[in-house]
Amino acid sequence: MINKIPLADRETLEQGLKRLKLRYTREIIDSANELAMEEEPGYIDFLAYLVEHEIKMREENQRLKNMKKAKFPQLKTLDEFDYSFQNSINQQSMRDLEGLDFMHAKENVVFLGPSGVGKSHLAVGLGVAAVSAGYKVRFYTFTELVEDLYASLADSSFNKKIDTILKNHLIILDELGYVSMDETASDHVFQFIARAYEQRSLIVTSNLNFAEWGTLFASTSTAAATLDRLLHHAHVFNMKGDSYRMRSRLVQPNIEQLNKSPELVIQQ
Repeated sequence: MINKIPLADRETLEQGLKRLKLRYTREIIDSANELAMEEEPGYIDFLAYLVEHEIKMREENQRLKNMKKAKFPQLKTLDEFDYSFQNSINQQSMRDLEGLDFMHAKENVVFLGPSGVGKSHLAVGLGVAAVSAGYKVRFYTFTELVEDLYASLADSSFNKKIDTILKNHLIILDELGYVSMDETASDHVFQFIARAYEQRSLIVTSNLNFAEWGTLFASTSTAAATLDRLLHHAHVFNMKGDSYRMRSRLVQPNIEQLNKSPELVIQQ
């Protein structure tokens, strides 16, 4: 009887896996073979093990690529957020958002509050959660977005640029409120948010209350139209409190220790 399954030639096997782009299976040929000899799984079980490994590694590789493409300024998670210091944010609300139902519904998230209270951390944390769940995310400071859209005017690729940005499932716009916009920039931002409306989810952070957004845009009508689309389906969080970056400066000095210093005595 002639066997239909011939003995494997190692070089031919590796070339075949390479042609099929099964990189991760190729990398574990020896260890997988040793494991199979030790555990003696069924043939289907062994094949399933190899397929599962290939899929798992491809997904992890894609996650790392998407994390890099997101251009987060720093990688921060919601688990790292200090809710005890920033108690104006309900932890359960963030956990609910981390489930990403807001993205399925094409809803937006807006964090308002003074500088340093953790708006960007929460925005990035939700972005990292989205990437980990397999979504494409793009982080922009508001200034970067305006500059990107301005630059697209040079080769008349404005609409194409917006289309490219909106290929991401979630777009984070950080630090709206520090620079006022001229008429062109105001129109660009309005068009971008209008195009994203009910098609993609946005996360926006701002140091200004909505009533003050009229000072950012070239006209109050453009500001109102932008807010109308941004807030129609939105989760809004007003954050208060001290700056995280100022915490170390807010620690009170130890009076007893200071009194031990001959150069400085604190009168009590």
